[in-house]
Amino acid sequence: MKKSLFACLAFALVFAGCSSSYKMSTSTRVDLARTVRYIPSLANVSVQPQRVSANATVTEMGSLNGDQQKEFVVAKALQAANADVLIAPQFSTDRGADGKMTAINVSGYPATFTSFRPLSKADAPFAKQKESTQDRVTSRIAVNNLTVVEVEYGTKKTITLAPEELIGKNEASALKYAKEKLLRQEKADFLFEVHYTADVETGFFKSAVNSFTMTAFPAKYVNYRSTTHEEVAAVDPGTKPVVYYNTTADIVPVGQRVQLKFGTGSATARESELKETARAAALKKYNADFLLNETFYFDYQDKVITHVTICGTPAVYANFRPLQKGDVVDMKLISGDGILGVGGDVLGSIKNLFKKK
Repeated sequence: MKKSLFACLAFALVFAGCSSSYKMSTSTRVDLARTVRYIPSLANVSVQPQRVSANATVTEMGSLNGDQQKEFVVAKALQAANADVLIAPQFSTDRGADGKMTAINVSGYPATFTSFRPLSKADAPFAKQKESTQDRVTSRIAVNNLTVVEVEYGTKKTITLAPEELIGKNEASALKYAKEKLLRQEKADFLFEVHYTADVETGFFKSAVNSFTMTAFPAKYVNYRSTTHEEVAAVDPGTKPVVYYNTTADIVPVGQRVQLKFGTGSATARESELKETARAAALKKYNADFLLNETFYFDYQDKVITHVTICGTPAVYANFRPLQKGDVVDMKLISGDGILGVGGDVLGSIKNLFKKK
């Protein structure tokens, strides 16, 4: 590549004296994401059978909103429980007389990662079968151009930014800085399960009393190689690093299907907020983890929601255990830099992770 670049420069210099302009091209860049596949990883997860909870006030969260608030309160719960991930998180909000949110709450099962290893053909029934790519009609050679790589996960690391590193940064820039610092420090390719807690004033870090602490698992790409048909058929390498949670639980209904009706208390309440409030109240009333076949109905008056009704069968998770060959489940997938249970359909994601035996 250096030789080609020098040749182009020499060519340009020769003709510079004869013309007022010239063109130069460089070699084509290869996009590794299109040519490299990653062997999925299997993570052993130890789940505590008792829920933990955490609370964060609006004042404490500062300028955060939406999913950022959920990430913040989840980080507090994980820090208090010394855990890596929160399984089946439940979120609820506290609101003042004016209808505005004053705090956000979360509860869930704390879990820690005990080990990581590449997924193999022996990890049935998770294998996905694929047809051979050999071109048998024209007898052309099937070139083995599929490169795979394994992902090696390190132990969880904690990084705390010094006061002088925080001055002038907001929460987003502090997080970006902390990630880059940890990546350089660990010589890692990416970070898995990133969680952080921050003490920030009005959006920006201004004084030595502010703090920022982040935890994550540094991960590296190792063992680039050509792969075999059997390996592809067994583990289905993807274009992004993937981790399977090697744990499952039984679903146990507690009682019959229930129906609860609530007044909105505010003419400006949105459906999403009303669902969250009704769900939190129902789960608390029946001491449940979620509702099977959860359904919502809304009453309107002059196009304004006046009441919300929630229906479903209360159920709990029981018997957390490592997956066995006889367990038939839908594995919950999380990307290399994703956070389980934050953003999107939280309940739907968790319900897909655990299936009744």
